Amino acid sequence: MKKTLLFLTLGIAVLFLIYPACIALASLARGYGWREMDWNSDGRTTVSEFLAAADIDKRSVQRGQDVCWEYYALKDGLPVRTDCGLRVFIRP
Repeated sequence: MKKTLLFLTLGIAVLFLIYPACIALASLARGYGWREMDWNSDGRTTVSEFLAAADIDKRSVQRGQDVCWEYYALKDGLPVRTDCGLRVFIRP
């Protein structure tokens, strides 16, 4: 009984360590730079913004005469941020 409880406890602890590691690896696999992952454009990338990068992708969009990069959430396709050269549009 004690061994079963020990293995169950260790298994749960390992899962709590593996899940954040997988999210971090998925964020790294996106290939974004640290400045690119500043989703709220406050000038710094936090750990939560880094982890959010796992669920954000980018596509090119046309805005008037400009071709821009739109970062969108994979869960619903809604834009998170749009970069047009030096201009940045943040979803409210």
